[in-house]
Amino acid sequence: MNKKIGLQPGTLLYTGNRSPDAEIPITHYIYNSESFKKNSFIFKDNLLIELHPSHVNWLNIGGIHNTDLIKKVGDFFNIDSLILEDLLNSSQRPKLEVREDFIFITLKMISHSSKKNVYEYEQISFILFSNLLISFQENPFDVFDSIRCRIEKGIGRLKNRKEGYLTYSLIDRIVDNYFIIIDDLEERIDNLEERIATNSKKADFDEILELKKELLKFKKSTLPLRELSSKLRDSDIEEYLGENIDIFLKDLQDHIIIVSEATEALFSRGNELLQLYHSTISNGMNEIMKVLTMISTIFIPLSFLAGLYGMNFEYIPELKYKYAYFFLLAFMGALFLGTIYFFKRKKWW
Repeated sequence: MNKKIGLQPGTLLYTGNRSPDAEIPITHYIYNSESFKKNSFIFKDNLLIELHPSHVNWLNIGGIHNTDLIKKVGDFFNIDSLILEDLLNSSQRPKLEVREDFIFITLKMISHSSKKNVYEYEQISFILFSNLLISFQENPFDVFDSIRCRIEKGIGRLKNRKEGYLTYSLIDRIVDNYFIIIDDLEERIDNLEERIATNSKKADFDEILELKKELLKFKKSTLPLRELSSKLRDSDIEEYLGENIDIFLKDLQDHIIIVSEATEALFSRGNELLQLYHSTISNGMNEIMKVLTMISTIFIPLSFLAGLYGMNFEYIPELKYKYAYFFLLAFMGALFLGTIYFFKRKKWW
């Protein structure tokens, strides 16, 4: 976001981390219930796209780091610069905007990299016209492979429906992937809770802080979807998505509500983890202080007796008795055992 400070609205500037020299694969899917065609190419200088009005047209662009490409797409399809600016902003808040000829949707695709053991956030944007869906990704690899497979094999509802249903399917696939992330985060919290309750360490504190950052980032990426899902069911969106997919949009909205509620619960548990850690550390310190206090309580009277009879006075009556030393040892031993018995009876030990 710091890159955009001071620039005028509508300035095209990519804010992500991909190299501007990386190739951008572009795929144009053209299909209906009877046929399927796929055109794939790498963007260089020209953007040659031929739309087929009687088919579903899905143009998937696998990179937004080349502002020249984004500008060409904007000019070719008459997309205003403010939409293109949001499209290039990799930290853009999920939202939906309606224009005269199209709707613009942007949200986050979240996946867990098992190799790096990190959560990877990628901005996905959709521009839906009446006869064309353009999707923009930061990276060419994603969770859409199952949808591509269904289109190529001509199975499922996709082959019989228009671009609106395809848009819903892609968003639904992104939301479904959130449940995998939620399960993973929940497992991490469960493991941390168990570890902290049994044997908390300094490393657990660092992991809690890292987890809280991850939960906050996940929350910022998913909570705005409740507003987005509500807008998808507005009447002015119907002409783009179609009249007969409201039941699917309702199901999508339910999934998003579940994700939002689960995210809030995870965020609360993350805060409780920190409290649990501090409570565990505090309890450990209390146990240490308790043991030290009991030891002090046991030895204070013994030290008093030892100090009393260790004073250098000539006339201490008990010093003249033949068995005074043994009587004193016996009394001190009885006092020691009596104190321990008292602690045991009070269940302090």
